[in-house]
Amino acid sequence: MAMTTKLVALTGGLFTALALIVASVATAAEEITGYRSAEFGMSSEAVLERLEQDGVTDIEIRETEDNDRLIDGELQVEGEPVTDLRYVFPAGSDRLALVVAFYPDVADHAAVKDQLVSQYGQPWGEEMTEWWFEQLKEGMPVAPNDLTIWGGSESERQERSRFVRLWTFDDYLTVEYLDTRLLR
Repeated sequence: MAMTTKLVALTGGLFTALALIVASVATAAEEITGYRSAEFGMSSEAVLERLEQDGVTDIEIRETEDNDRLIDGELQVEGEPVTDLRYVFPAGSDRLALVVAFYPDVADHAAVKDQLVSQYGQPWGEEMTEWWFEQLKEGMPVAPNDLTIWGGSESERQERSRFVRLWTFDDYLTVEYLDTRLLR
């Protein structure tokens, strides 16, 4: 009887330790708040002030025909692929809602995905991603090959309206950091 009690206590302790490890890994994933130091909801002026510290150069500001404000630039950080960036402030709002990172070489896929996994944890499962992929790909000018999505969880740490989407095309990749509440 004593041996059974010890075995149950040991097994229970092992499961508790394993659960704590899994929980600590899950909470280690970052909340999706924007891109680098530019956070969703910031004004275009505030984002511009942060771009230099992020390593963004060749900055250009323009407005679209639909009155969206765009800030374009190039990220040049040692040890990372050169990345073209677009910060989007929807018409009628001066609040950052979307950042698109464009990687001109599809060979960067593994490094980019690994970085996103280390930052945001494991992406969504195949079923939900496939549903989004089918919904979104029709409206795109170039047909994508693949989509991987992070975010939108129900947890208190992650806003359900914030996502990171990695699109894979034949020759390039794009990563979108978006807050759907601010895109309306």
